[in-house]
Amino acid sequence: MKRLLIVLLLLLPFLSWAQLKPTEPLPPDESKARLQQLGDSLRKYNRFENFDRHGWMVVEKDMQTEYGNYWKHEYWSIYGIIDDKGQTVLPCEYDCIRFQEHSNLIMVMKDNLAGFMNRHLEWVIPKIYNGETWCSLECDDFFQYGMVVTTDTAGKHGVVDSTGRIILPCKYDWVEIVEPNLFLIEESDKWGAVNQHGDIMIPFVYTHLRYLGDHFVEAKKQSLYGVISTKGHETIPFVYEDIYDYDNGFFAVKKDGKWGVVDSKGNIIFPFQNALRMYFEEGMDIIVKLLDDGSEELMDLKGNVLAKSYLSFSSTSGESVAIFEQKEILDDEEIIIACTIYDRNWNKIGEFDEILYDCVDMINDITMIPVKRNGKWGFVNRDFQLIVPCVYAGPVEGGRGYGTVTTADQQKMLINEQGEMLVKGPYKWMVPSINDWFKVCFVSPDESVAIQGFIDRFGNNTFTEEELKLMQKLHLQEMLEDDYGDMFLDQYAHEMPEFPGGIDSLYAYLNRNMQFPEEVKAKGLSGKVVAQFVVETDGSVNEVVIIEHFHPLCDEEVIRILQQMPAWKPGKNSDGKPIRCYFQIPIKFTAEKEEEGER
Repeated sequence: MKRLLIVLLLLLPFLSWAQLKPTEPLPPDESKARLQQLGDSLRKYNRFENFDRHGWMVVEKDMQTEYGNYWKHEYWSIYGIIDDKGQTVLPCEYDCIRFQEHSNLIMVMKDNLAGFMNRHLEWVIPKIYNGETWCSLECDDFFQYGMVVTTDTAGKHGVVDSTGRIILPCKYDWVEIVEPNLFLIEESDKWGAVNQHGDIMIPFVYTHLRYLGDHFVEAKKQSLYGVISTKGHETIPFVYEDIYDYDNGFFAVKKDGKWGVVDSKGNIIFPFQNALRMYFEEGMDIIVKLLDDGSEELMDLKGNVLAKSYLSFSSTSGESVAIFEQKEILDDEEIIIACTIYDRNWNKIGEFDEILYDCVDMINDITMIPVKRNGKWGFVNRDFQLIVPCVYAGPVEGGRGYGTVTTADQQKMLINEQGEMLVKGPYKWMVPSINDWFKVCFVSPDESVAIQGFIDRFGNNTFTEEELKLMQKLHLQEMLEDDYGDMFLDQYAHEMPEFPGGIDSLYAYLNRNMQFPEEVKAKGLSGKVVAQFVVETDGSVNEVVIIEHFHPLCDEEVIRILQQMPAWKPGKNSDGKPIRCYFQIPIKFTAEKEEEGER
């Protein structure tokens, strides 16, 4: 006996775009034309970065050379620059290109020689230096105090300023710019410091130097550590096994296997104790004591234990601190922790029931921090004030000025600090760009396909029709292979529409009423139909259409059943007003063969 199996896999929110208040808006027609033009240009390259604030982008091409009888291949990449109209700024022929935002200079390397150009493509720092070191640096690390460390072809280091003037010649083993007129130098395995004239400020008698701030330098002489000033005067004697951290005139030091705190004159402020390490909560006059079991104790400078935690961090204002406590481990990876927030006087000023560990792991780099209350997610800012209500289903991610939530169909939705939707789609990640555009990346479930591009707030994008169809196909395939079994928020609804009796009743309704057409069933055919419909503000179902076909008779059956559905409880926005919601429903028809013994 054959039987009908109908599987409702997911209610998918219809993909459309909310209006965004732009900072530099382009009219829809102009934005569309610009994105199409950019897309035509991007297809010439294998990869590309985001735009910088000047509207320039680094693009990359893959190259290869075949030797002999095709027995050896050499692969490499070349780089160029295009603008936001897709026009070439620098041809794609360089080994490395890096933007330096703060100085408006561009590091360009070819044949292992590198220099810096200005925005008029004029050489400011000539292309005579070894560029491998620059290519390995973060862009913000290029220039400090208007100077950059250079390396010649022999591997020796020096310093030039942003106009190309030589400050220190390339003759040292290592150079680090720490103050406008102070450079830590390594030469012949000895460390010291010189000024811009090459005068010795710290003698070359140390085996290690590390700048701590406030004109203090950690130094190592033979096997012991101490602290000297940038003028070379000893401030803390060389009696310590390690110096781990510095903050506001205090140093965390290790002696005889124990950790303690001394001030800038070497006076013991906090007694030495057994610990794996001690460090400071910046700006909070708090000592963190890391214990053998991985937990932490927070103490004041008098040694009073303030709190015990597995994680802790302070706000950027230095006026509050968040204390995290481990609660449970899921699948040996996901850690759920409670969070309590205190002010400088250790008065409780806020708390959250649960926070996902992965979302706070990089807390120092984000301004929208995910928090969870009553099973729903929202965001707080760096001062732990709730800025987006906890109304979203997870997973969520924090970011700088924006955060992402995930909808029922596993699409990302980017929202700002006011909770407004910026963009939504089946992307792995999305980040703001220029012209009110967003750079997005789609990655297939098996990671065999990756497609990057740009979209705007009107739905215009740089993708081809083939790329859009492939993304939709692979995304639907992922939905069909997974069973999420619940209803989540779509891009507009803060309260989802609900079938009478809930999701279980919807399953029951479809399985009870849907008929597998006999003509299709007799042929042993199986497939799926994807239908789209609207739940109106009064709960009625309208605009039922088929967007992915299987068999005409199955299409008609899906339309018939969906049109006969009883009224739903309508969805609502954040103000509690009913709104129209679009859905896509994949329904699978499977004709199973008769099992052995069945008649």
